[in-house]
Amino acid sequence: MARFDRATWRPVINRTPNGRTEQRGLVLHVQADDTSPFGWFNQSSSQASSDFWVSKSGSIEQYVDTGSDRAWAQAAGNRVYASVETEGYPSEPLTPAQIEGVAQIYAWGARLWGWPLQVVDNTTDRGLTWHGAGGSAWGGHPDCPGEIRKAQRGAIIARAAELLGAPTAPTAPAPPTRPAPTAPAWPGRYISLRSPYMRGDDVRRWQERMRARGWQLDVDGVYGPKSAAAARAFQIEKRLTPDSIIGPATWAAAWTAPVT
Repeated sequence: MARFDRATWRPVINRTPNGRTEQRGLVLHVQADDTSPFGWFNQSSSQASSDFWVSKSGSIEQYVDTGSDRAWAQAAGNRVYASVETEGYPSEPLTPAQIEGVAQIYAWGARLWGWPLQVVDNTTDRGLTWHGAGGSAWGGHPDCPGEIRKAQRGAIIARAAELLGAPTAPTAPAPPTRPAPTAPAWPGRYISLRSPYMRGDDVRRWQERMRARGWQLDVDGVYGPKSAAAARAFQIEKRLTPDSIIGPATWAAAWTAPVT
């Protein structure tokens, strides 16, 4: 049996015993609700369940034996990936307590099955992926868990690495740590989501730095919705005003810690 000792064990009827064939990693979901999904997952008519649920306060529930049983969370992906629902809505970021809870689950899976400490955006690589990446084969949910929570996967993996005491996947040698570079001067303009979108070398420089810190962004020099969502999640992580506007404080924060 593979039951996470930090989770409340609440077995549900919606599961396939001995249906898990591989352990590629974890799929991040958003619940689009604010209460425990246990009752819904324990109704045969719902035809839905997940391995785990993490509340906004960080409490964790486990519904199936992740080591063997298959939850019903992402259709074709259920056989090979575990799943975690997160309380709240796509328009809301994960709370710090939720990031901690999901990271605890991921670190547990890394210890048991060697889940690599990496963010992935497909349905074949091992790591932390997201529901919408599976397209129609995974139920056709392109907005699950939403751009804000997708962008927080880097923070989840970083915290899981801290819990494991290793900056990289346990199966790979650790890369050398690079000291934090000196922050370039703030470009003198506030970067924000406007119409038409703001663009330029300063946007590109910020996107490059955020990618180096593990955030999934296109380095295209265009400050669109995905960049704005990542900025807001980053501001929440750093306890800055979560307004998606890159001013002097947010700009400087991107260079305040070493990148491994």
